[in-house]
Amino acid sequence: MKNIIYVLSFVMLLVFTSMVSARTGKEIFNNYCTTCHSPSMASVFGAPAANDKSAWEVRKELAFKRAIEKNKFNESDLIIKEREILGALLLTAKQGTPKGMPPKGTCSNCTDDELLDAIKYLSAIN
Repeated sequence: MKNIIYVLSFVMLLVFTSMVSARTGKEIFNNYCTTCHSPSMASVFGAPAANDKSAWEVRKELAFKRAIEKNKFNESDLIIKEREILGALLLTAKQGTPKGMPPKGTCSNCTDDELLDAIKYLSAIN
């Protein structure tokens, strides 16, 4: 019984630690993305600037088209659309881009949730 209590305590500590240490999308942006995605530098790197709605709309539509081709769902479902767009943008962020964005945008220790929060922050989905 003591072993079970120790294991459960350890698991709860790990869960709590991961919840406390999660970084916000803004923090990820400021620490890893700002060099290429800041409004003053984005055009230099050919990257969409943070909160540039038109640049991100283009990427969202391309991501959605890829998602439709892959998953064959009804594009009128807005909840599915948003989820699929975020999933496609996350995949791009994790893999990097041929234009030069490295995988995870240099944030090798970012979790998927942290990357999603950064994508939401950058693309003004929040």
